[in-house]
Amino acid sequence: SGHFVPSERPQRLLCLRKRLYFNLSALEEGERLTMAQLEIKFSHNSYHPSSQGQVFELRLYQGSQLPLRGMSSHEHSRKLLVEQSFAQLHKALLFNLSEVAKDWRTYSRNLGLILEISVSGRGGATAPMMTSEGLRSLCASIDSFVDTSLLVVTLSQRHCKASRTRRSAHGLPVALSNLCKPRQLYISFSDVGWENWIIAPRGYMANYCLGECPFPLTAELNSTNHAILQTMVHSLDPQGTPQPCCVPVRLSPISILYYDNNDNVVLRHYEDMVVDECGCR
Repeated sequence: SGHFVPSERPQRLLCLRKRLYFNLSALEEGERLTMAQLEIKFSHNSYHPSSQGQVFELRLYQGSQLPLRGMSSHEHSRKLLVEQSFAQLHKALLFNLSEVAKDWRTYSRNLGLILEISVSGRGGATAPMMTSEGLRSLCASIDSFVDTSLLVVTLSQRHCKASRTRRSAHGLPVALSNLCKPRQLYISFSDVGWENWIIAPRGYMANYCLGECPFPLTAELNSTNHAILQTMVHSLDPQGTPQPCCVPVRLSPISILYYDNNDNVVLRHYEDMVVDECGCR
């Protein structure tokens, strides 16, 4: 688990350092590793406005040497894989570690990973430099760190030849505007011929879901485990397996005032009328 480490500089504090090991010995010798994805989970989202100069920094290292017990690890004993700054702790962060996992299998030298998360208060013209006590307070949100997992996808030898031609069909990166998300749709009851019996409202913002579910799926796309695996298979065989679909995953109700068959005025609550969130399923 993470712990606070004293820092000489108040503008940066190491909140968490964790060594991660993943055992790949269960993979058979004939299996070909095609993808390895690391997922870092937090128990909840926590937001710290970047305008106040508070930035979380995540660093992920590959261990290259094992230090002796009681000996501090030096920079040359680890290789930097990922360095990322963000103002928001997401529910889950995903990283592609395919090459690292292949090295672990090829050289039988799995010394694990080192995860570090620190917080910094970068002072500026409008944001004063934070004190060590202020940084420690921000570090407390790292306590929401839950666990990590490594998802590994392999192919057996009899599939390797077919996959060699399929893997070239990954396609170009998808623009953010094309990702699966709610789109605005206003439905006017007069357009569908319901204006004679619906009193209010005249219409409402119903919305709809549209967009792509590209590989790899992120937590923001509200995907299921099935959708994650389906998009992996799609990346290997685009012709044989479709992408997951962009569909509503959360809807909200509206109230409608209308005339019933006996010309009585009725107010009724209708569920699942407005699309609030979309996801890949």
